[in-house]
Amino acid sequence: MGIFDELKSVGKALQEAGKIEQYQQILETQEKLLEMQKRIFELENENKKLKENRRVRESLILRADVYFLPKSDGTEDGPFCTKCFDVDVNLVRVHSNEDGGGYGWCPNCKVGYKIL
Repeated sequence: MGIFDELKSVGKALQEAGKIEQYQQILETQEKLLEMQKRIFELENENKKLKENRRVRESLILRADVYFLPKSDGTEDGPFCTKCFDVDVNLVRVHSNEDGGGYGWCPNCKVGYKIL
């Protein structure tokens, strides 16, 4: 039996016994537990995201002022904007100019890059 079921059972017994003040305390405790459960869920998600960001950061390869990510097949994914990742931890793919001159730009922050 979980803690919420236990509290519900105790609350029902208190309510039936006419112990309204104690019953109210059980309801408040349940509410606090739900808030704590929600906060734990939020912290677990934040922790997961931070771990993933750290894993990506440790994998990034800086070359020609842009980032690349190694892939499992030995190739690389990218290039990615260094500014967007370093400031916002946001992997944004750098787009190449249509003239084929080896230049690119970030569609998010508009920074231009020389891509080798």
